[in-house]
Amino acid sequence: MVCISFLTEHEADAVELARVLNQHRLLMFDLIEDHVDLLWDGEAPSRRKLTHLTGFTKALLYTTVERTAREVLGDRLIRMWAMPVTSFDPRSTQELMAWLAKA
Repeated sequence: MVCISFLTEHEADAVELARVLNQHRLLMFDLIEDHVDLLWDGEAPSRRKLTHLTGFTKALLYTTVERTAREVLGDRLIRMWAMPVTSFDPRSTQELMAWLAKA
């Protein structure tokens, strides 16, 4: 299982991606948060407001999720990454595995 994250400039893009991933049973327990990206131009930092979408999926579905995210958002997808989940409560694990698409 992995926790997968997406950064977009606009909340509407993150919501649209979450809708598509949910519709195809590729992401569960999704959350949206506001984030600020710190960019550097020489010595001076600048800030860019971003929306962070995160959720959980089966590790074997990562390439499908990545491909879907790129198809839905294209260059509006600022950044994407995943981290392995080594432990999850048993009830949520069972719910996640039963609901997500079969790999």
